[in-house]
Amino acid sequence: MTRQLKPEVVERRKKQLLQWVIHYYIKTSHPVSSSAICDEAGMDLSAASIRNILQELENEGYLHQPHTSSGREPTDKGYRFYVDYLIDIQRLASDEKERIENSYRNRVEELDTLLSETSKLLSRVSQGAGLVLQPKIKSHALKRLELIHLSGRQVLGILVTEAGFVRHWPIQLGFTPTSRQINMLNRFLNENIRGCSAKQAQTAVMNKLRQMEEEFRELNLLGGELLKEVGAVFEPDALYFEGTDNIVAHASDIGDLRAVQSLMRLLGEKNAIAGLLEAEINLPKGTERSLKPSVRIGQESGIPELSGVSLVTKTYRHGDRIVGVLGILGSKRMEYSRMISLVDYMSELVSRKLQSWDDAGGVNLP
Repeated sequence: MTRQLKPEVVERRKKQLLQWVIHYYIKTSHPVSSSAICDEAGMDLSAASIRNILQELENEGYLHQPHTSSGREPTDKGYRFYVDYLIDIQRLASDEKERIENSYRNRVEELDTLLSETSKLLSRVSQGAGLVLQPKIKSHALKRLELIHLSGRQVLGILVTEAGFVRHWPIQLGFTPTSRQINMLNRFLNENIRGCSAKQAQTAVMNKLRQMEEEFRELNLLGGELLKEVGAVFEPDALYFEGTDNIVAHASDIGDLRAVQSLMRLLGEKNAIAGLLEAEINLPKGTERSLKPSVRIGQESGIPELSGVSLVTKTYRHGDRIVGVLGILGSKRMEYSRMISLVDYMSELVSRKLQSWDDAGGVNLP
C-alpha cells in the first residue's frame, strides 16, 4: 500500500523546491531542469516526484517554461514568494556596513550632498541603480532665507529649511540694491518666514510688504522676485539617480532591445519613477508598509516600462515624519536578501544623519 504524506509535508517540500529553483536561477541565469534538481538539490526526492512538483508549481503560476523542452524559470509570482520568504531573514555583512558609514563621515553636511552620496553608494554597493527621492521641500518649514549682494544688480539667494536642505541661486534684479535694503530685507524675511512653508511664506511676506510706505517700493519688488523663485528652485533635482550603466550592463535580463530602450527613456525623464516613490511618502503613519522595505517585481510597479526589473525601496524620516524614499532598481535576478537589507540600513543611516543635524541646531551657512 502506498504511504500518503501529510498535506503539510507536501506543502513544505513544494516550498523548499521552489526556493531552491529560484535561488539556482538567480545564481546561474539558466532555466532549471529536473535533472539539475536531482543532481544538486539534495532533497531526497525521486525524479518522478520532482517532475510532479514542478508541474504543480507551473500550474499555480510560480514557474514557467520558455520552451517545451527547456527547464523552468520563475515568474513574477515566483519572485514575490521568494522575496517574502527572504524579508524575515535579511542581513547585511558588518564589514559592508562599516564601509558605508566610512563613506558618510566628513562628506555630507548638506541635504543635497547627503542624498546624492546616498544614491551613489546604493548604486556602487548593489551594482544596480541607486534611487533617492528628495523630501518634498515645498511643504517643509523654512529656517533661513538670505540675500548677499554680489555686484550691481546681481545678488545671491541662500535658502535653508529646518530639515537641513540648503540651496544657493543667483538673482538678476531690475535695480541696484543698497546695503541698507539688503540688510533690511534679510531681517524682515527671517523675522516672518521661520517655520512657514514656501507657499505660506510668500503669502505672509507679500501681505506685509503691501502695507509698507512708498519708501519701501523697491524693497517690495525685491521680495516679490525672490519669493516667486523659491518654489521653482526645488524641482530639477528632486530625484537623484545613479547607475544607468549598471542597468545597461544587465540588459539581457530586462528583455529585448525595445524594452531596454523604453526603460532608458523612462529613467531619463524621472517623472514617472518620482511619482511612484512619492506615493510611499503619503502612506499612513505607523502602517506596516511604511515601516518595512517595499519590493515591486516587474509589473507590480504599475509602470509597463519597469516590467523587466525589480524595485526595492524604503522611506526615510526626519523625526517621526516620512520625508523621502531611497531604493535600488535592478535585474529581477538581484540578490533580494542583500538588496532589502542594504536599502533598510541606508534608510536608517540617512534618518539618523538628518536627526543629528536637527540635534546640532541645523546647518551653518558657508
